[in-house]
Amino acid sequence: MRTRGLHMLLLLSALTVAGVIGATSPAAAASDPVRLTFDKHQVTPGVWQGTVSGDVTGALTTKLLSRDVTGPIWHVTFDWIVEAASSSFTARLDGTLNISTGAVVMNGTVTEGRFLGAQVHEEGQLVDPPAGEFVGSIRIMPATAA
Repeated sequence: MRTRGLHMLLLLSALTVAGVIGATSPAAAASDPVRLTFDKHQVTPGVWQGTVSGDVTGALTTKLLSRDVTGPIWHVTFDWIVEAASSSFTARLDGTLNISTGAVVMNGTVTEGRFLGAQVHEEGQLVDPPAGEFVGSIRIMPATAA
């Protein structure tokens, strides 16, 4: 009987430890990429507004700073402004917009706010040309911050 009680105690202890370990998840490392999705639409020429969600949730404004047109490929520079309380930031991104496919790919750096100095990669797609609506994803690499 005592052996059975001891085995039960050991089993309960093992289950308790396993439950505690299984219930906790490791915290995201400060160097892990920050992943966002966005949805934005044109509000005036050269300005889009919308939202971001994912690891940061907030309002998004993008402003076209320059455009160099080469056939269906536009080389563009944008400021991406995310307003999200203590997670707010601005990033300057350069890349291409293929006006034939609506695909956008840009890279750049966070220039202000949270993640200052981190590298940024954006991929978007024009989904509603009359509204100038784009959806896509943004990845911020905090480990690259200076």
